[in-house]
Formats: sequence, C-alpha cells, structure tokens
Amino acid sequence: PLIQNLLYGQSRVLAVVPGNDFRYLMGWSPLPDERLTVLLLSAERAVLLINGVNAEEARTHLASSVEILAFDDADDPVHAVRQAFARLGAASSSPTIYLSNDARFDHSEMMRTAVAGAQWRLAGELLAPRRMCKDPEEIEALARSQAINDKVMERAFTAIRPGIRENELADIIRRAFTEEGADRDAFVIVAFGPHAAHPHHSPDATPLTAGPVLLDIGCFKDGYASDMTRMAYLGEPSSRYLIVHAAVEQASQAGVQSVRPGLPVGQVDQASRKAIDDAGFGPYFVHRTGHGIGLEVHELPSVTGDNSQAMAVGMSFSVEPGIYLPDEFGVRLEEVVVVVETGARILSHIPRAVHVVPLSPS
Repeated sequence: PLIQNLLYGQSRVLAVVPGNDFRYLMGWSPLPDERLTVLLLSAERAVLLINGVNAEEARTHLASSVEILAFDDADDPVHAVRQAFARLGAASSSPTIYLSNDARFDHSEMMRTAVAGAQWRLAGELLAPRRMCKDPEEIEALARSQAINDKVMERAFTAIRPGIRENELADIIRRAFTEEGADRDAFVIVAFGPHAAHPHHSPDATPLTAGPVLLDIGCFKDGYASDMTRMAYLGEPSSRYLIVHAAVEQASQAGVQSVRPGLPVGQVDQASRKAIDDAGFGPYFVHRTGHGIGLEVHELPSVTGDNSQAMAVGMSFSVEPGIYLPDEFGVRLEEVVVVVETGARILSHIPRAVHVVPLSPS
C-alpha cells in the first residue's frame, strides 16, 4: 500500500539503491559495492537488478513478489537496466524516476543512459517525509539502540582517568558497543578541555588531565541509530564550568518541554536558544538545536528556528543545545526524543548532570 500510494499513476518509478531507503522499504539492504544494484518499483511491480554474485542472498531476504533480474560481471549494465525497466513495463513510457539521493554518480549515469526521455527526481521527495514519523516498531528499535548507548556511556564514564588519551577512550567506547550488542558504532566524539569547544572534534592523542570531557556517542541496533551527549569532569568542576553547564541544562529542559504535536518544529530551537540567550551565552550556541534520527543519525526534520513544519506523533529528533567557548571548553547536552500525544518521550535514562571523576583514587 505504501508503494501504491507513493507511485500513483502509470509513469512513476522509484529507483532505490542499497542503503537506508532500501532498508526502509524492504527491511533489508544488500551490500553496496561497485556493481550496480537497484530496486525498481512501480505501483504494480517490483524488479531488483543485481549482480549474480549477490542474487542468491537477495532471494533469502525479499518476498517472492520481487522479481530478481541477475546479470554477470561481463554483461553491459546499461543493457541490464533496459531489461529491468522492460520487465517493469516502463521502458518506453517516459517515466518520472525517483532515484535514491545517495546513488553513486556512475550508477546514476548508467540509468540515465539506459532510459532515454525519463524525468529524474530525488527519491527523498517521496520517502523522506514518510520516514520522519516512526511507527511503534521503529520507535522500539530506536529505544533498543538508545538502551545500548546508555550502557556504553556508563562504561565510558568508568573508563575516564587522568592520562588516558582521547583516542584510547574512543577505542574503549567502540569495543563496548560491540560487547553490549550493537550492530556497529555510529560515531564517537571524545573532546577534552578546549577541544570540547569544537562541536565535531575528532579524538586524538591528547591526554586527559583536570577539566571537562565531552562525550557524544551513538550506535546502530537493528538498523536504527542512537545519539547522546553527556559531560564528565576530571577533578572538581570550576565555578565557570558549572555556570555554563547549568545554562545548557536549562536550554535542554526548555527544548524538551516545548515539544508538542501540532506546534512548529522551530519552537524547540527557539525555546532552547532563548534559554542560552537569557544566560548571556547566545553568540556561543553555534548550531541548530537538533536533527531527525532513525535509520540515519541525521535525517529530517531539521530542528532550526525557522522550521514551520508541525511536530507530529512519531517524529524522532535530537534536542542538543550547546555553548562553545573558544580556547576554553564547550558543553553540550543531548537527548533523543519521540513526539507523543502528551509531549516528548526521552529515550535515554542517563542523567544530564556532570559526571565528576576524582583526579586520584579515594
């Protein structure tokens, strides 16, 4: 029914390459490589064009209603695309083809060559709005991913000690994701001291001494992502740090409390930003308040102040205000929330209070 609703009319085709759109539609995605793989969908039929080396695995994952057209390495992929469109009944109908946003350029050129006269659009026009609102199964997948993230954040706190390097701690976190049952890590940011003033710092060999540590981590479980940022502090937190942390916490509360179905997404950014402005740190909140999350870490909606789209039940996005003081430190506190009838469901169960680590064993 979803495909039929998306592709009403006889001249619309969805061309999906391996990736998150493929997984969203089929519950599984092939391994992407240099060989062209594309799932072609019309309102009536589905044809998977795939190299023979990967065809048998595809048969184990896809319903029998998906016709599999395999080609060999020696075959001309452009000819194979023409055959696939012929099977779909769209070879000569000048279709409008909605191609995956993340299709390789060479693969898209093969398809453009094969189907003369087609109108080309991005698949995101059709799929991104529908992926924004998660069904109950997707929400529970997000919750499972976040539960693992919570466990790994606790393990990261435990691993912090004077002298450990940022990249050593990042490696511990990556291993912990595997040990706690994640499919894989999504990203690991460990930023100590002045590095925490860089929102997307790459962990390096800097050793941890007295001062703040920003931990922004996430993983994938059953295809769905998690995301969370928390702060630790080696030694006794300074009064200036505590003032900044309190301002970010106030912004986090304001953002989460502003989540309501029917109200604009931009309200979340405005509420968080106002709290930081009121605390006197407005110029140091340098990014949007959040982003959608699901099969990808960053997807729609974008939580910016000018986003007038109404929040809807099932939307999932981050609320992650931050203050970044150049050459000093940064503080970011991040929650992933799901919009429910009464407001926001926070998926993490880790407190946002700063985690203090003694400089020497007690």
